[in-house]
Amino acid sequence: MILRSLVLALVLACSPASADDWPEILGPKRRGISQETGWNIDWNAKEPPVRWKVELGKGASSCAIAGGRVYTMGSDRAGDTESVICLDAATGKEIWRKTYDCEADASSWTGGPAATPVIDGDRVYTLSFRGQLYCWNTRDGEKRWELHLETAFKGIMPRWGWAGSPLVVGNMLVIEPGGNGSSRAAVDKLTGKVFWQSGTDPAAYASPVIFSGPAMRGVALFNASGLVGINPRDGTELFRHEWKTRFDVNAAIPVHRDGRFFIGSGYGSGVAMFDLKAGRIWENNKIMLQFQSPVLFGDHLYMVGGEANSAATLQCIDWITGKVAWTQPAGKERGHLIIAGGKLIVATQPGEVILADASPAAYKELGRIQALPAEIYAAPAFSERNLYVRNNKGTLVCLDLSP
Repeated sequence: MILRSLVLALVLACSPASADDWPEILGPKRRGISQETGWNIDWNAKEPPVRWKVELGKGASSCAIAGGRVYTMGSDRAGDTESVICLDAATGKEIWRKTYDCEADASSWTGGPAATPVIDGDRVYTLSFRGQLYCWNTRDGEKRWELHLETAFKGIMPRWGWAGSPLVVGNMLVIEPGGNGSSRAAVDKLTGKVFWQSGTDPAAYASPVIFSGPAMRGVALFNASGLVGINPRDGTELFRHEWKTRFDVNAAIPVHRDGRFFIGSGYGSGVAMFDLKAGRIWENNKIMLQFQSPVLFGDHLYMVGGEANSAATLQCIDWITGKVAWTQPAGKERGHLIIAGGKLIVATQPGEVILADASPAAYKELGRIQALPAEIYAAPAFSERNLYVRNNKGTLVCLDLSP
């Protein structure tokens, strides 16, 4: 059982600085939901204009937004260096950029960083493709501290590089080096001092997430072995559900509520619902989530199913029963979605952005635009009536969703 002090720390760690900020991957609490309303929800009547567009460098790092600033990452064309970039949210003007040596690997995709920055107060945390963990000052990009997952923890890099974003829990930063004895670890978020390291599971590509249930609270990891719950105070294991996939690609962020967890992968694995007490409740081996994360809204899950060399399909699924409420074609292979003000915002891999109702009754489209050239691997971000979408080649576009 986790102590009351830890419970308080978990609650505080989930509290964003502002209701309209998007401080990490998939926004507040990593749930993919914005509460913002009063923005343009009829794209057929008014197509969202481009507020600004910038070139970042290669990668699939999404955006973190807070205090009128956008933080993201990119790799240079030669693939020798990587950069953390801070932009003005209103204009796209570069405020600061920090560049360091980091060799990319474009053998299987465009290459570059895939983890998304994490904003916590006046600090922003980033993780490079090669496992360089940095803490920067949000104001001017001054480096506070750095660690390398390979040297500090004897971490083992996943086949396609480190991609899971660090997780702030109270005064700690939880990371996944993926080493033998250092599968997961926690460091002091202010100094980088190592608190603990434990476990033997290889790292995968999903970002960890804080969970809270009727009898247990902690951090859920979706590593190469499957779904693992840990106590972030000391790294001890709380539960485990095996979920092995080909190439060890578990990349979608787990969804949780009331002691239940929804996970999914590609390569023939499909999706499943687990209960901490009852085990596996239902599964569907026809829906593939290669790296796209689902979003729970009300009593239904929304997601873009698909993987390489397949058609992508927008899905609405009942959380309790697993019954598919509706499906809708969504381009090819993969895509990401978020929900803002009760509306689905879907970024397809071919570069379209689709607006639709988030309703289990039926699919109702409210407009679509071609936002960028393909391919899009990064999840979109939403803040202050602005939608941020980037493609793998490094073009970031800010769409103005003012009414």
